[in-house]
Amino acid sequence: MIAGGITAGIVLTAQGKTPLASDEKKIEVAIRDFYETLGEDGFAAAAATACAGDRDEFEALSEEQKKEFDQTQVSVVINEIKNIVITGDRATATITGRMTLTLPGEDPDTDTDTEEHVKKEDGTWKVCSAEDQG
Repeated sequence: MIAGGITAGIVLTAQGKTPLASDEKKIEVAIRDFYETLGEDGFAAAAATACAGDRDEFEALSEEQKKEFDQTQVSVVINEIKNIVITGDRATATITGRMTLTLPGEDPDTDTDTEEHVKKEDGTWKVCSAEDQG
């Protein structure tokens, strides 16, 4: 039983899901979780996992704007998260992969490599695209 617990702890740490994981790994997990939520559950669910500034921006949207976000189809494939640079409670990372947004009645818009911003709030790294990240 002890060996099983140790193995589980090592696996969770390697996945960035324990306090022993490095900040870089925790940032990677935060980004992957955000985009997985975005692709599977939509903008409202993803916004709920983001930093306070992003959550506030989403909540400030009109009901019509939120409905438009709800109707947007999102496909996300993350190949790699690299070049993580941590400065205090903020960080940036380069995401290589593909994200396609499709609004009803419009052609799909696809982005490839992008830089993502994250912020540490209450000890947890969260995607944070809010302009001031304050």
